[in-house]
Amino acid sequence: MFDAEQSMQLLKAREVTRQSGLAHFTSSVVVGSAGGDVVETSRGEQDFGRGTAYVERTVSIPDDFPEGVADELDPPGTQTFAIVARQVLVRDGATWLHYRPTGPGAVAYAMRSLQRFAGESAPYGGTLAEVIASARPQGRPVVRDDGGRDYRAVVPGGVASIALPRGLRQMKGDWNSEVGKGRNAWFPLNVRLDSRGRVVRATMDLTPLLAHMRQVEGVKSIRATYELSGYGGRATRLLPDPAEAQDATKPWVPIYQLEPGYCAVTAPGLPSVSTVREVACDRRHDLRVISQRTEVQGSEAADGDPSAKWAGAWCREAVSMAPEEWGRDAVPAGRSHVVSDSGRVRTTTGEGKRRTRYMDLFTCYIRTSTPGS
Repeated sequence: MFDAEQSMQLLKAREVTRQSGLAHFTSSVVVGSAGGDVVETSRGEQDFGRGTAYVERTVSIPDDFPEGVADELDPPGTQTFAIVARQVLVRDGATWLHYRPTGPGAVAYAMRSLQRFAGESAPYGGTLAEVIASARPQGRPVVRDDGGRDYRAVVPGGVASIALPRGLRQMKGDWNSEVGKGRNAWFPLNVRLDSRGRVVRATMDLTPLLAHMRQVEGVKSIRATYELSGYGGRATRLLPDPAEAQDATKPWVPIYQLEPGYCAVTAPGLPSVSTVREVACDRRHDLRVISQRTEVQGSEAADGDPSAKWAGAWCREAVSMAPEEWGRDAVPAGRSHVVSDSGRVRTTTGEGKRRTRYMDLFTCYIRTSTPGS
């Protein structure tokens, strides 16, 4: 592998890695701010030969992390996934769930978003494994005493963004157009291979992407790490049979369908609180809806961005005016959140003509437990 042309060595490393059977892995993304760091960590086993993975994924969000950005990220907690035959299954207690999205709408969109965990370069997706194959080595690699190699490389911005947390992938309008910026830019990546040419570690500072990202006020840094070890070992986790997984498609609804004061649990494994199931408030629940607000797109308020200052102020005021028992079990105490969804409303004028108005639907809620705990 190391005899290949230098520009092709990292591409070949992907193939060598994929031929190496099972490996243990850890992938993490750390989003830094003055109020603490959000940490998304996935760890488990990947069998490159069979195309399967068993993964425990944890998201932690500090109380003082910028509120508007936190609401765009996956909710805190731990979820367990299995990737079998490119199907993403989610464990809920002793049961494995399979979401089968059909049709349009927020719920189906949330379910389809799970497919980001079915990788191309590795069984588990959304990691630096997807980035390495597009990397261009810069200069000769450093040869270590153990025969392995350390590479400094660069990757295009459009590829680098694969490793960003899902909620931070919204780019500004100039992302593709400015020469030397956006998708046309090259961002640094460090890759370590073992003596056989297998990937053992990759690190990337994604902070330069902040200049092109939307909704990142208060974020100071973003760094990603990917590590593989224990090549050729035996699996320690039993993978589920997709045919025996429970169909989890039907019980879930968009959060904006819940009335103020109602409680809900979030869908296991789905990427946000926008998809929920209503439960009685005297049962275990993940959140309580406090207020709803609808704005016609194009108005001063409806910019599609729940991190806007007006949204946070509106939600805090709604919590202060709500019945005291609604906010008593908020976690953390006094913290509220906003999630938005775009809808479409058709109306008929007096002349019988039809026109379409686009609406943003804003929901103010409080978290009442740690999802996935």
